[in-house]
Amino acid sequence: GATTGNDLYLSALSIASEFIANQQKLRAIIVKSKVLNNLARRIVHSQRMLDGTIELPTKDEMDGYTDPLVIPCVGVQDYRSTIPFVIKEGDSVIEVGCHYGTTTALLHDAAVSTSGNHGFCAGVDIGEKIIQNAKRRYPKMIFEVVDAWNTLDLLKVKIQHDGIECYSLLGYDVVYADIGGLSGAHGLQESLALLDAIGKALEPRCIVIKSLCMKRLASQLIPLSAVKRRALQKQFIS
Repeated sequence: GATTGNDLYLSALSIASEFIANQQKLRAIIVKSKVLNNLARRIVHSQRMLDGTIELPTKDEMDGYTDPLVIPCVGVQDYRSTIPFVIKEGDSVIEVGCHYGTTTALLHDAAVSTSGNHGFCAGVDIGEKIIQNAKRRYPKMIFEVVDAWNTLDLLKVKIQHDGIECYSLLGYDVVYADIGGLSGAHGLQESLALLDAIGKALEPRCIVIKSLCMKRLASQLIPLSAVKRRALQKQFIS
């Protein structure tokens, strides 16, 4: 095993990657990092959620969390399959990188009540022509041209369309992110930076991100609490 006191995402992950590259037979790498352990506790492999291995905490249980859950996905089907597990009627949802609005429409149907009095959903993308196309396909829904990295503008979408008058109602319950540069095998640094920015500015309880590199990370990160729990289960069984 290897231990490091460096409390930065990328530094800790970089050191772990170095060990993996140079020591092919390592069974585990132990990293001393509060921020990485925090991420390991919050990151949920989408397949484990879909097959019932992991249950997401309820809204009330999420009140004890200071940072959002992160659910990495690969592929459109994987990404959209999370909706019934993540979205509740009445949620305030935004999709960052909405493209032509197909997933945003599914999110809208799950979050906004049939009366339209509860819930909010919007889709944003950096491409003007893309947003124009989305508006033509779904004229009754909200689409805006916004850069994913401009979190203030992401907040303004809700202010402009939802008539927010109370500061405590700012932000979103859930954020879906499908951004081309982050969806492949590379882009871990950018993915983590975007997750941090969105988490701090929009304060969602959950972020679903289409990203192969993040899903790989979800397969590798194990928090200390899970290791202890497994050890206790083995003792009980034996």
